[in-house]
Amino acid sequence: MNNFEERKERDSAYLRFRGSLHIGMGIMYVLIGSLVLYIKHFGAMDLPAELAYVLGSMMLLYGFFRIWRGITYARQRRQSGR
Repeated sequence: MNNFEERKERDSAYLRFRGSLHIGMGIMYVLIGSLVLYIKHFGAMDLPAELAYVLGSMMLLYGFFRIWRGITYARQRRQSGR
């Protein structure tokens, strides 16, 4: 019985960490994508314009997706009582 409780507590800590990781990594992707677009807009990057805009846009979209996934993950965890 004690082993089950330890496992449940350890899994709960991992799930909290996982939700935070989604949000943290999403913020990082948004920042890097914004930086790529910002730097390319002022001509300080040697990437072709199309590549810079596609790369920056994709990083922004993926970052917002990760943040959304982290928030929904946290809501589901809160509703399920974990």
